Amino acid sequence: MVKLRLRMPPLLAAAVVLWVGGTAGWPGPRWRVWDQGLNDQLQLLLGPRRPPPGVLLVTVDDATLQVGDWFEQNRRIPAWARGVGSLPWPRAAYGETADRLLRAGAAAVAINVVFEGPSSRGPADDQAFAALLRRHPGRIALAAEMLEADDNRGAGSLTLVRPEPFLAEVGGAGSLGLTNTLARRPGEPTLHPEAYARGVLGQHEAASLPSLSTTLLRLAGRHGRQDDSRSALNVYGPEGTFPRLPAWEVLDPDRWRAHPRRSNLRGAVVLLGPVVAQGDDGYPTPFGPLSGLELLATATANSLQGDGLQPWPADPWPRALVAIAPLLAALALGRLRPPIAWRLGVLTLMLVGVFGAGVLTLRQGHRWLPLLPPMTGLVLLGVVAGSDAYLREQGERRRLRRTFERYVAPGVVAEILSDPAAADGILRGRLLDVTVLMSDIKGFTTLTAQRSEAGQSELHVRQLNEYLGAMVEVVVAHGGTIDKFIGDAVMAVFGSPVSRGPAAEARAAVACALAMRQALADCNADWRARGITPLDSGVGLASGQVMVGQIGSPRRMEFTVIGDTVNLAARLEAVTRRVEPDVVFDARTAELVADDPDLKVVDLGPQEVKGIGPVEVFSVVAAQAAGSSNPA
Repeated sequence: MVKLRLRMPPLLAAAVVLWVGGTAGWPGPRWRVWDQGLNDQLQLLLGPRRPPPGVLLVTVDDATLQVGDWFEQNRRIPAWARGVGSLPWPRAAYGETADRLLRAGAAAVAINVVFEGPSSRGPADDQAFAALLRRHPGRIALAAEMLEADDNRGAGSLTLVRPEPFLAEVGGAGSLGLTNTLARRPGEPTLHPEAYARGVLGQHEAASLPSLSTTLLRLAGRHGRQDDSRSALNVYGPEGTFPRLPAWEVLDPDRWRAHPRRSNLRGAVVLLGPVVAQGDDGYPTPFGPLSGLELLATATANSLQGDGLQPWPADPWPRALVAIAPLLAALALGRLRPPIAWRLGVLTLMLVGVFGAGVLTLRQGHRWLPLLPPMTGLVLLGVVAGSDAYLREQGERRRLRRTFERYVAPGVVAEILSDPAAADGILRGRLLDVTVLMSDIKGFTTLTAQRSEAGQSELHVRQLNEYLGAMVEVVVAHGGTIDKFIGDAVMAVFGSPVSRGPAAEARAAVACALAMRQALADCNADWRARGITPLDSGVGLASGQVMVGQIGSPRRMEFTVIGDTVNLAARLEAVTRRVEPDVVFDARTAELVADDPDLKVVDLGPQEVKGIGPVEVFSVVAAQAAGSSNPA
């Protein structure tokens, strides 16, 4: 793996942090929609919850209407079923149902119907309802409603609708509660009905009226555990999550007398009202649309348990600080270790941590942490770090390619770039076992002087370039590295910057020396045909350990090798002027190529080497050529 040492671009990182803080504390309309969408998905991910015991729905539902309709069609209608087959339901039926629920042990009942004006079924219906209410003063909560309409000037006006004829029977206005709920706006959660009761009415005459759920709990002697006016509904599940009884089962005396769920009513708060098939209507929630009665039950249960949802922190500045805290922590931890893998790992762990904290806080603490801004910011920091690492890696590859392409074959460059970290180590320096090849033209100094006097400098330079070009092609073809040109001399290294093994490199170097002699012979044939003086060269090789790396000053660096092996190869090349073979090498090289069936090593005995002394020198001929000159 490439271990790039880099820094997070500070300006980009600062921009991401500031953007996250601004988005969390002061989100725009579109961002609020996305943020709320994430919160909704989290609630779906966590799944439905069990609602608290003691909150029960008694529903005027499709089954109740069908039962009443069946009795009417068969013309045998018991007293309790008269008029229950259609809406609006008889008010006396609501009163009778509430009466039976309270007598069965319910703590309080809220009827989620606004009884405005006289009953459409006549005065007797109102009188029967009033008589039933008088039996239980202070235990039945009735619904009031605010109607919003535009006046002649186009401004909104509010009108309070209350069940005036029945206020005395239920204990006065203290038994009233508003059924209004704020409509869910894009980017906002569904708020607790108390938010409407306290936040919208302002100085209106009904400003003192609480929500119907709050009134119900007060009549039952229960108290909420949080400020519901600042809470969003923490929905327990889809429609039908709360336990419910069809109203006809309560009204039917025979069924109600032995009903198995009658015991569940003891101490419960009951919500009574119509619930018909909603379809796509109803109040939108993460689990789908809810009916008004189910929504009221959710608000009641939230107040009872104190698990309504609230943002944390609520104020913009603290919320911004909480959002940027994970980013600052990730940046600080990222500075501990420079490799990009560490930075991306820290960002990933922080991302998982933020998400886990949001899920845990939502489930256990019923609070909304700012999730989308910090998670988006962490992803952006990852993109910035990854992009920076990619650009730096590409720059490093280009630098290494430019450096090595001056010395080695393209295939070797590709091999080096497959591990840029190792390549960088090559440039910094290391010890390697190599074979050094030194080739020099014999008598080139004299030839240079002669041609200079004859005014043939251009010819001289052109011939030298042709010679060096041919030698370079041979070296590259055998996997060697051109170390440098020293005038007319060529220095090549086998085993640097990558090695195939000391023996393989030594064999390649000796084979290269023989090929260089053949290439020179081909060049000489061409030069003779063109009337140009031929050249002769000697090749010296030595194997051993050298120091490899970029050496020089900051203004001029050169990738080269240094050591005694280099000096020995240069001195051995000079020996070719005194011995017959044009290719000579030391004992170490002879040892490494001894097992090569394609080469026949010849011992030339000790030879005096300038600056070193007597050295055992060897030469070589191709096995095929040796066989031709010495037939069996």
